[in-house]
Amino acid sequence: MSEFVDPERQAMKIIRQIGDEASESGQPLDRFVVDDQFTKQLIDELVASGIVQFAGDVKLRGTTMFQGMNLTLKGWERYAQEKRGELKGSYGFIALQFEDPDLDSFVRNVVKPAVEEEIEYDLVDMRDVARVGVIDDIMRVQIRDADFVIVDLTHDNSGAYWEAGYAEGLGKPVVYICERTKFQERGTHFDTNHCTTVLWSQDEPERFRQELIAILRRSLEGSS
Repeated sequence: MSEFVDPERQAMKIIRQIGDEASESGQPLDRFVVDDQFTKQLIDELVASGIVQFAGDVKLRGTTMFQGMNLTLKGWERYAQEKRGELKGSYGFIALQFEDPDLDSFVRNVVKPAVEEEIEYDLVDMRDVARVGVIDDIMRVQIRDADFVIVDLTHDNSGAYWEAGYAEGLGKPVVYICERTKFQERGTHFDTNHCTTVLWSQDEPERFRQELIAILRRSLEGSS
């Protein structure tokens, strides 16, 4: 079974690619080759919506080569909004330390199902993203395009703190979580110990689930 491709995210990827390359060169893209009908249809719709423009196209052996491709003023506005993290996403992002069996199990069996079932958002982490490229750049894009970010502070992971700061700087709703015993014994960094933190325990998954969903709903309502 082929993997479902979210049209909205794929369309934003096209806008980002055109914007990045045109910004760097200062010129429209000389050529933009498309070899599947799905992407071609998205480009046609972006053109019809007044977001993308091109000078001409050439069809050859199942491919379409768009020439002189660029963004319109409307497209550049959308590109800039996406760069500033102002566009709402269709998923949440979770930052955490990997290779902790207890945490991995809790995220897989409690956190992700709670988010998917209660507020109907996918919840992804970097292990779900199979892309070629610099990991830091990929992570920035994932956070920038997310609608909210959950950050686990159980391990005082510096990467998780950085991801939280990046998300906060973009104005994304950020929800902190931490394993209960760790939080009660050692707390978290002083920059976050005043923030609302949902405590989790393998013994009380339902209590955590209810608290997390309540906070997420309030956060998303407040950002709409």
